[in-house]
Amino acid sequence: MSIDARCREQQKVADRMFMDFKYTPAGSPEQVRAIGTLTFLMSMWADFFLNSEVKRMDAVLALGRSH
Repeated sequence: MSIDARCREQQKVADRMFMDFKYTPAGSPEQVRAIGTLTFLMSMWADFFLNSEVKRMDAVLALGRSH
């Protein structure tokens, strides 16, 4: 999945998270859920980029072995 497609897929979740965090009282269950969602999305993106980097490095190493 491309970065663009992933962003589009997560747009509704991000909008909801923003609204819940900005327009609810501090420490409310909605804010806690929004922070939990943010943490989850950040870990998904970190995993996405880590996997991309592993694939890229594997390709570079394979090129190095073929020479």
